[in-house]
Amino acid sequence: MQETESINEISERISEEAEHVSSIISEIGDFLKGVLPSLGFALLVFALGILFTRFLLKILNRTLQRSKLDPTASGFLQSLMRVILYVLVVVIVLSVLNVPMTSIITVIGTISLTIGLALQDSLSNVAGGFLILFSKPLKVGDFVEFDGITGTVEVIGILQTKLKKSDGTTVFIPNRKISDAIILNYSEDKNRRLDINFGISYESDENLAKKIICDILNKNDYVLHDEDYTVRIGELADSAVMIYVRVWTLHENYWKLYYDLHEQVKQAFDENQISIPYPQADIHMIKN
Repeated sequence: MQETESINEISERISEEAEHVSSIISEIGDFLKGVLPSLGFALLVFALGILFTRFLLKILNRTLQRSKLDPTASGFLQSLMRVILYVLVVVIVLSVLNVPMTSIITVIGTISLTIGLALQDSLSNVAGGFLILFSKPLKVGDFVEFDGITGTVEVIGILQTKLKKSDGTTVFIPNRKISDAIILNYSEDKNRRLDINFGISYESDENLAKKIICDILNKNDYVLHDEDYTVRIGELADSAVMIYVRVWTLHENYWKLYYDLHEQVKQAFDENQISIPYPQADIHMIKN
């Protein structure tokens, strides 16, 4: 008899639990039925927003290419608009999901404050990007030297600047470092002066050596002949008479002229028996 009562109690409990689980499943089902339509619509809005954003960015890119806007400002503006548009898409999706606008603003404010505290360096890079954009210490296409690194500026983004070195490697530099640094910009002026020193022995004819160098300069197409050049004895070193050559050329012809002068002067000195001395020292022995 007791066993029958126990079985009945167990059956009743199982029945109660089954009804409870069934009610929970029913509530979840009702919730999903209410949410899925708005969730599906939100996903659709998100997909359309991404496509529309990419479309707008392409239009912006074409517009900026046709305009006379500086390439530096153009690249920075595209990076900034990309971030703004994607953030706008997220806000629209949240509003579609019936998230109150006050809550969205509060969340964005909280996230912005948190990110601002956690990513102070990144915000400094953004500020540095604006300083570079408006003060223009460098621009896309400039050949610059910064902290011992030389290269051509390829991109100035929101957070960092991309330099292409002469050996083909790429360097990414945070904008905040560039905005606070001393930058040597070789492209600010289209002309650049080449400084080369040639050493000849004390026994060689320095006037002949200077004439040879002047003749080479007068015939070289990379030399700016409307600018004065200098070929003078600039130093009496320990084992050589140093002839200083100062000549102007276009920025893009700097290295061409550099190698030309070394090769042509060496060949001309050899042909005219003007020796280029090796470092040497005279030792005098004193006998007691």
